[in-house]
Amino acid sequence: MKEITLFDDTLQTAIPEGIEDMPFEMIRVMFPNEQRPQIIMGSADGDAYLTFSLLDKTLSRQQLFVASHGSLALLRKFYPSCHNQIVHVIPLEDSMCGWFSFTRHEKRNILFIIAIDGKMLLGTCGCREGDEERFHELKMAFLSVRTFSGKEAD
Repeated sequence: MKEITLFDDTLQTAIPEGIEDMPFEMIRVMFPNEQRPQIIMGSADGDAYLTFSLLDKTLSRQQLFVASHGSLALLRKFYPSCHNQIVHVIPLEDSMCGWFSFTRHEKRNILFIIAIDGKMLLGTCGCREGDEERFHELKMAFLSVRTFSGKEAD
């Protein structure tokens, strides 16, 4: 895992080795809609990806819970295979995180909503179904998100 900063050095997280900014040609294929996440990263072969979008929206714990469940309910309308999924809401170092996983196009994916520092971080990640080690690494990229202090670790 390697440490990176996001959004003009306001947030910090650890991402798996081999995950870099995704080339625009690959972005257009994976995210054909013009309204894409603000940051899109992935592996060179396209088997793994991470996305991040930071919105000026403050979320209370209750609002985070409602937003996470609402996102899953919407996804269930389009992908009935998501009916057995559950929302997890957990505390992080500087924030709260709501997330759930789902499978689509032979990829295991996670959608994250994180309330951090008066903002809302939306993110997704995914990898080939069955690659549990990579899946755990990608999930940790969101579970390790924190406000960037600007100090080097000792």
